[in-house]
Amino acid sequence: MAIPSPEIVEAVGGLLRADPARTLAVAESLRAPGRTYESTVTGMSMGPGLPPGSRIRVALVPDASFEVGEVVAFVAGERIVVHRVAYRGRAAAARGHLVTLGDATLVPDPPVATRQVHGAVTGVWRPGGWVPPAGPPRRSLPARAVRALSLALAVGALQVSPRATARVMTGLHRAAAALRTARVGGRERRSPGPPGRS
Repeated sequence: MAIPSPEIVEAVGGLLRADPARTLAVAESLRAPGRTYESTVTGMSMGPGLPPGSRIRVALVPDASFEVGEVVAFVAGERIVVHRVAYRGRAAAARGHLVTLGDATLVPDPPVATRQVHGAVTGVWRPGGWVPPAGPPRRSLPARAVRALSLALAVGALQVSPRATARVMTGLHRAAAALRTARVGGRERRSPGPPGRS
């Protein structure tokens, strides 16, 4: 079998990165037992378990059932997100949907239809080889309380309407981002400037 040149591989990768929805069609056509693809994490939402630059392996297993605690790669809008499954809907409006949550975030993502999921992250490259993803980190009591409350809200709303749940979770994400910005801005105002400047 001929191996394509790095330029061709990069060009194809660029096309897929430009259109994450297209990657679903590619992933679907490649699904087979034992098939995987590799990617690199760019965001910080998974915390120290999957910091930016982490190399991951995603399984393209047909008919996979994603369980609570698994880390999955999925299409969310115009990007591919790698987060942990916090809830799997099995009945009513929630059937066929996952609630996911980054290890370093407090608010769940909008619901993810299982058809949007590329697959489970089965490996993380560490010096010496591939290892399974680590479990979720320990959180402070206040962080656990906020995560539990926001997850309960997401799961309850999902039982009624995935679309309404998406709106609520998007609003909560915006509120959390505004709170972080205000908190960082407050710290910057309180901290003294460099010596010799006024």
